[in-house]
Amino acid sequence: MNLFFKNITLILVLITPVVLTSQANNKINKYRTIISMEDAELKERLYSLKYSDPNLAISLCLKSLDEFIPNGPSTTTLFLYSTLGELYMKKELPVLALSYLEDAMYEYNLLKHNADNYFINTQTPQQPWLVINIGNIFFNQGQFDKALERYRRAEEYFNELDSLIPKVRGLSTTYNNIALYYIEIEQYSKSLEYILMSLELRLKYNFNPSDISHSYKSLSELYYIWNMPLKAEKYLLLTDSINKDINQYRSSKYKGYDDIVFSLAVNYVGNCYQYKGQYLVRNKKYKEAIESYSIAKEYYADFAFQKISLQNKIALAYYYDEDYQNCLKTIDECISMSKEKNLKNEIEIALELKIKVMNKLGLKEGMDEVIDKVLESKDYSYSVQISQLLSGLESKNEILIKKREIEEEKSSKFIILLFSIIAILILAFVVAYLISRKIYMDKQMVIANQKERIAKSDLEHKKRELAAVSTNIVQENEQMTSILKDIKYYVSLIKSEKDKNIFSPLLNKLNRLLNDKRKDDNYSDQFSAAYPGYLEYLTRTFPDLTTADLKLCTFLRMNLNTKETADIMGLSVRSVESRRYRLRKKLGLSKKDDLVNYLISLKHTT
Repeated sequence: MNLFFKNITLILVLITPVVLTSQANNKINKYRTIISMEDAELKERLYSLKYSDPNLAISLCLKSLDEFIPNGPSTTTLFLYSTLGELYMKKELPVLALSYLEDAMYEYNLLKHNADNYFINTQTPQQPWLVINIGNIFFNQGQFDKALERYRRAEEYFNELDSLIPKVRGLSTTYNNIALYYIEIEQYSKSLEYILMSLELRLKYNFNPSDISHSYKSLSELYYIWNMPLKAEKYLLLTDSINKDINQYRSSKYKGYDDIVFSLAVNYVGNCYQYKGQYLVRNKKYKEAIESYSIAKEYYADFAFQKISLQNKIALAYYYDEDYQNCLKTIDECISMSKEKNLKNEIEIALELKIKVMNKLGLKEGMDEVIDKVLESKDYSYSVQISQLLSGLESKNEILIKKREIEEEKSSKFIILLFSIIAILILAFVVAYLISRKIYMDKQMVIANQKERIAKSDLEHKKRELAAVSTNIVQENEQMTSILKDIKYYVSLIKSEKDKNIFSPLLNKLNRLLNDKRKDDNYSDQFSAAYPGYLEYLTRTFPDLTTADLKLCTFLRMNLNTKETADIMGLSVRSVESRRYRLRKKLGLSKKDDLVNYLISLKHTT
């Protein structure tokens, strides 16, 4: 799906409107809406909704654009386009995200070239924050080199700004993003260099305590990835200390700060504990990881999406720890929480883990129902993605129409609009077709994986049965041999030869039973069922092996010791050792080679 988005990104960007003309420039000075209190409140609300309810934020942005577009380009419309780009990026719709960011860049250029300039500072060729966001789209799509190119360009533009605060905040953010690039390519020293550059700027000018907290959080993340937990813990504590300080003095020392500053300070502490949990999982300290994740969840109380995603990570830690009961309980809690927020992707992750847990517990009942739910969730996810994409395209189309109507009323260029609509509709149908193909392929993959799991489960069951059969044979033979020895002993105590001869038929019968049991081929049949193709491989690879050799190989493959093998085959321990010696020679093994390990490690095909 991501590959498809990458391929069509250029198409949609090319059909993004670039027809706003100089007619709007005559109106710009009349609509400086950004300076009004109402617009400031709109920005604050959208900033908050970006983290708590992205769908509502998108709806509010589109509604606000509908109101502001007739007034011509303004910093408010620039902000709204940019915010839509960020929101669609969060919803993993990179085509729409890039399209709206390009619209924002075009709006910026219109404002920059306006005679009655909106901006106080020196204006760069491109708006640097938009350049960063475009870089973030490439980063999320795994195109790291393209992302770095945009981050470098943003760094250059921020350095050109006259105003200190925008310059410092922009550069510090840019350096953090560059640091993430170097983490991805595992150049941790280089990443540390950029995070420290960002921190130095923030400490020197100290505009916002949550920005400093962000740098400490980034250092904590880097050191956990870098496998330096003591240093990571140090910056975790520093992040927490800032959070405690600004929330303790919220009404005095930090009275003038926006609510989002306090929320982010709390969130960053949760991020640190989450990074710690991920580090502990990588080091197989699952119980400690669960504890760290649980602490992070407390800090995510007001961040529902992160909290639910973390719940899935806790369930996975329980799974790795083989605590399947708590894993199932956590999965069910995650599914319940996800349904409340309509997070289908998290439900799908939880259900797929639930299938693995049920497999581990051998819970066949209800497995088909869970698999059906996974398929249903996948179908719904793709349908929602299609719906959101089409809805976004439709909203984009309405904005196009509105701009055209305002700027080119009664213009002969209406045909261009028609072609844009047709292009968008064609694109939407292409997307729908490719997604339907993806759904079909995912279904087939799920079915194939389930069949493979069932086959593996059956094979493991046969191996367990074979182990039980081996144990039973050894025990029964030992018991019969013991009984035979006891009878022989008591017969030897009888003085009369005539009386001794009375027991001869019984002793002969017991000897025949024991020998017949040892000749029983049932064990070989069960061995072939548990390890299909193994004996055939030995016969094909080592044609000199006799039937007795092959039988000895099966017992050794089951890791039976010499005494157990002797009991089953009805031989002495010394005889079995002699046969093992001859078998080693036939297999071409040296004295250093372990015979049992060799037979177990053979790669045979069914």
